[in-house]
Amino acid sequence: MEEYRVKLKLQNLFIAIACFALAAFAFLNALNEAGVISFLPPVDGNAHHQSMWRGFLTGASTGLLGFFGFGLIRNIRALRDDEILKKQYIKDTDERQIKIWTAARALSMQIFVIGGLVAGIIAAYFSMAVGITIIVCVTIHSFIGLFCKIYFDIKF
Repeated sequence: MEEYRVKLKLQNLFIAIACFALAAFAFLNALNEAGVISFLPPVDGNAHHQSMWRGFLTGASTGLLGFFGFGLIRNIRALRDDEILKKQYIKDTDERQIKIWTAARALSMQIFVIGGLVAGIIAAYFSMAVGITIIVCVTIHSFIGLFCKIYFDIKF
């Protein structure tokens, strides 16, 4: 249990750093939208498009901040109470859940590759740049999967 405690403390450190970075990014984007500063302005598009993009970035950052904050609070509660720590350890190391998540990720990668190729082909009829971008993303995703497979073949 002490090893798991150390793991949670390290995880809390990384989550806290990520929370700080996300809060700073959301704050800078909000100041940028208010016209107080000029921080990473979008390159193209009219003012409406730029405002929409900054709002999206601020909202996405705030949403991730909430998600990470929830995880941080959960870990802190577990570190303070041994009963909660034990339940969380059992939940995190449950072999059945690990197997289910592994199978789900494998299936989702297959669906992404096939669906992405179909979407790229269809999108290319409307915009060649969008179609090529989708196909490049699918290709990169496939190579990442291949490299992970090679890594785990070597590791195990």
